[in-house]
Amino acid sequence: MPDGRTFCYGMVREGYGSSNCGLLPEEAPAPGLLVTVPGFTDRVASEDDFDKVRAVSFVIAEGGPKRFDHVRRSKGMGPVHQAVAKFPSGRMVTFLTYDYPGHGWEFDPQAEICRSDREVCFPSEPVPY
Repeated sequence: MPDGRTFCYGMVREGYGSSNCGLLPEEAPAPGLLVTVPGFTDRVASEDDFDKVRAVSFVIAEGGPKRFDHVRRSKGMGPVHQAVAKFPSGRMVTFLTYDYPGHGWEFDPQAEICRSDREVCFPSEPVPY
């Protein structure tokens, strides 16, 4: 990477893959968070299979290895998947993904995802904030 703020990630879901790169923000989007990326659909959809399309959101949080999970979940939300990385500097970050229906989905505004100690929480709404 050209600098310490550039990152890239890839997602593979049911034979469909995508990769993206970005910059860490100058300021965190919320306490304990580094990056929030809105959902990307996991496949190209046609009218015949809209109900099978899922969208995947990506979050990078400071620290690890405490578990993140839904505190309140909107109907149709998938589980929170996470992986912790420790860099040579000793810094640890947690990479999170979660999925939800790509079409016809109603978001519960109270839905959120939190770390087990509840010190880091964020809305599970699939848009950056």
